[in-house]
Amino acid sequence: MTRSKAARFAIAIAGALLCMNVPVHAQGFAVRGGMNVNPDQFYGGGQYEIGPVVDRVWLQPNADLGVGDGATLIAGNFDVVYRKPLQRRGIWTAYAGGGPAINWYRLDAYSTTVTGAGIVAGLMHANRMFMDVRVGFFDSPRLRVGVGYSFRPAAKSAPRRPRRRP
Repeated sequence: MTRSKAARFAIAIAGALLCMNVPVHAQGFAVRGGMNVNPDQFYGGGQYEIGPVVDRVWLQPNADLGVGDGATLIAGNFDVVYRKPLQRRGIWTAYAGGGPAINWYRLDAYSTTVTGAGIVAGLMHANRMFMDVRVGFFDSPRLRVGVGYSFRPAAKSAPRRPRRRP
């Protein structure tokens, strides 16, 4: 499969996932930032959280702008992640997943658009702060370390049932 066909395929899959008619419990924007390795850059951007679409599976498409190392990078990642609380009523939630990516690199003499892929793992606190690590494949940055904040609404707790008296 050529790169242009792979890019079109990734965009079609991401579009289909975003247009699915599924009940969504929480969704919202998040801001993020951190560092890339190869190219060595600082990056910032945002993501949109949709989910859970199935049990603990969330869609997290995101876009970032990286600068430094004589290059500019605009990266779009179409992640699907699985989230699991670390404890039953704990404040930390772990997540892991990945997906396809589209990367636009601008160097001094030229620019190019390439496809890539990545896997991501991270921790999210109940106060909506999160930190993650992303490993890239093909033409994506090799390693990304970042932090962020989600603006999604707080999860609603289940209504309390009255206690029975003996």
